[in-house]
Formats: sequence, structure tokens, C-alpha cells
Amino acid sequence: MRFGNIDGLALSGQTVSRRRLLIGGAMTAALAGLAPSLASAASAGALNADYAEETLKIGLFSGDISALAENKASHSQVKQFASLEYDEASAVGGLLLGAGASKPERPKPFADTLAKLNKMDAGDRFDRMYLVAEIEGHQELLMIQKAEAASADEGIAKTISTVLVPFIESHLVMLRALHQGLRG
Repeated sequence: MRFGNIDGLALSGQTVSRRRLLIGGAMTAALAGLAPSLASAASAGALNADYAEETLKIGLFSGDISALAENKASHSQVKQFASLEYDEASAVGGLLLGAGASKPERPKPFADTLAKLNKMDAGDRFDRMYLVAEIEGHQELLMIQKAEAASADEGIAKTISTVLVPFIESHLVMLRALHQGLRG
């Protein structure tokens, strides 16, 4: 992890604790443990292709904008979240792609947002746009994961979606606190 020494991020009366950031990073390790199951699930054709595609569309986009934010964000807390998000999006994407999912085409709104972020200078405006894109993406991803966890038969998609729900919820708390802190 690339967090450095974080004792708590005080933002507009809210605190994003070091523990929350570190718990968020634990997802990478948790999902890495699923790799052998995913490999056998892929050979059995057990991964729901629609679920994987929708998860990958958002996850790969999130990873790309987070890689950009790691270098371009002007607030250290935003950079720290971007680093965490990049690592986790890479882990989830790697697992789904490794399980046989196909890399989806990037939807035009995502491509447009990435292009806008690429053209922007570092600063508060960039940080706010990144955080809004992450909040919207996490909200959509949470709906996808909750639906899959509730409807999927026992299997790898149900396992992944069930594991992702609390991590996405934690990320939303962090993102909203960061966004509120930037709004002042």
C-alpha cells in the first residue's frame, strides 16, 4: 500500500479514519484468495457474463481515472483514495478477466469523462470531478453487486458480489467525506 502515515482525515467535521482506508485495502487481499476458485469456475463456465461485463465497465473506468488522479489530484487525501481504488479496481478486474470474462467496450460517457479529466489541470476542480465520477460509479456498482448477491445461485459471482458490497459501501462513505471536505 502507498498510504504513508495517515492518522485520520478530518474533512468538514467528518473523519475518514486510517482504519477505514486500511480496511478498504484489505479487499485486494481477500479477492486474491478467490483466484483459485475463479480459475476453476472459468473452466466450468460458471461466471455470469452480464454481471462480469457490467462490473468490469465501471471497475476498469474507475481504475483508469484513479491512475490519473494518483498523479494529478492536488489534495493528498484524494491521491490516497485514488491509490487505494486503483489497486482494488485492478484486483477485481484481474480476477474477472482471469476467470474468462471479456474486456468490455468503454461506454461513451465514461470515455468522455476520462477525456475531460485528462485535459484538466491539477487543482480543486479536477479533484471534485474525479470524486463525483467515483461516487456515481460506486453507486451504480453497488446496485449491480447487491442485485447479483441477492439473485445469483451459489457460485463465484455470488461470492464476489457479496464480498464487494461492504467494500463499495465503505468507499462511498470515504468519497462523500472527501467531496464534502472539498466543498467546504
